[in-house]
Amino acid sequence: MKSFTFTFIFIYCWCFNAVFAQNADKDAYNASYELGAHIGNILPNQVPGASEIQPQWGLRLGFGLGGSGTTEFTANAGNGEGVMWKQASISVRMDMPIEELVGQVFIGGDITMYETQTQAAKTFGGGHVGGGVMSLISRDLWFRVDMKFNINPGTSLFIGGGFLFRFGSESGGGE
Repeated sequence: MKSFTFTFIFIYCWCFNAVFAQNADKDAYNASYELGAHIGNILPNQVPGASEIQPQWGLRLGFGLGGSGTTEFTANAGNGEGVMWKQASISVRMDMPIEELVGQVFIGGDITMYETQTQAAKTFGGGHVGGGVMSLISRDLWFRVDMKFNINPGTSLFIGGGFLFRFGSESGGGE
């Protein structure tokens, strides 16, 4: 009887995933929705009329895709050094837990409108790639630092940081 009990427990524990430890609490690293604000600087290169570092601020909204992916909508704006800069972006982001931090890489498209003192507003379509790190501050609040390399108009690099509220189901993606 002891042999049967031992064999039954062994098979049950190793063949059925339901026995393995499950986290009943919300998984802070996997959110269904995100909302945040950020500030930073954009460093333009080969952008006609914009040669100085531009201050920026923006808002960010994300929707979990399940697993470790997120679709992210971002709006940036800034006015400095005689240049008014506005940008709307959509990205697909992948999050990767690294110890107590979450590393991220993203790629997407954007629409950029800028205006200088000597030229009228111009609108461009373009793309971007980027990466960054997020750190958990409290249950739903994160601090995020990232860099985004933009292509068109010219090239530019956004370096910024801000706070992000992440919330939703424990499995992410609104499941």
